Amino acid sequence: MTQDPRRKVTIKSLMDKKAAGERIAALAVYDSVCAQLADEVGFDLLVVGVAGPMSYFGHKDPSTVRFEEQLFMCQAVSRVADYGFIVVDMSWGTYATVESAVDHARRLIAVGGADAVKLEGNRFQGPIVEALTAAGIPVMGHLGLLAAHRTEQSGYGVKGRHAEEAAEIVEAARAYVAAGAFAFMLEAVPVEITAYLTETMPVPVVSLGSGPDADGIFHIASDVLGFGVFPMPPRRQRYAHLVPIIQDAFRQYRDEVVARVHPDPEAAFHMSEEEHERFLAQVGPGDRDGWAVSTYYGRATPLSESYSAAGT
Repeated sequence: MTQDPRRKVTIKSLMDKKAAGERIAALAVYDSVCAQLADEVGFDLLVVGVAGPMSYFGHKDPSTVRFEEQLFMCQAVSRVADYGFIVVDMSWGTYATVESAVDHARRLIAVGGADAVKLEGNRFQGPIVEALTAAGIPVMGHLGLLAAHRTEQSGYGVKGRHAEEAAEIVEAARAYVAAGAFAFMLEAVPVEITAYLTETMPVPVVSLGSGPDADGIFHIASDVLGFGVFPMPPRRQRYAHLVPIIQDAFRQYRDEVVARVHPDPEAAFHMSEEEHERFLAQVGPGDRDGWAVSTYYGRATPLSESYSAAGT
């Protein structure tokens, strides 16, 4: 029996999976290598989150991630991914107003190649979500722990442990869906909230550290691989630990370079004897002592005119 050919994931196919009770698999990817491998394996959602520029460009806080950095990473993913539905985070500050949100989101789709954008927020983002969806831009919400809003949320950590805060998360989810969001992600909330929203919301609910009772599960590629500059979040599962493997490879390479073992002389390219003689006849024997080296200017100056470049 032959398998049906793979097709591009769409909003409809995500909705169909929720209706059928089929789990949605989501992975955060930030570069072409991981994106291509993930797309070959088969993920429904490929998410270009703000954690990408944090990991690759050294941001200590997601609020300093620039729009252009998100755009570059989105392009890297969209150029190689053929099947996964690509969702890109809108960086902090790009959706403070309706006009800014629509302009930046259009660029992420038209230039970045994204299929949809993702917004962190609460019920107050309803008008922004509505404007984006009215402009034909699919929106995925991000609720619960909002990394780029850690100051207003008084830091990281689980959100919604108390009934009042849990009710605010549900209120935000309802506002997003009423404004047209096709799905939303829950980060670091109790399983009770996840189960409630999965059961009562008409759109897919994706869990990021919010328990198993969701339509979809989201993980970050660098955490799956054990390859990142930030500590592993608590209670996240790691499927590989590449850091010591990479360090060992780097260490071996460095030691072989220092010991003059690498590169292998047998791997080098050579001129023919005749061409080598012709080459030496054209350039002369050379004289390393014929240069004055300045550590102040950081350059070498020829001592004789025979070495002087034109115009010096």
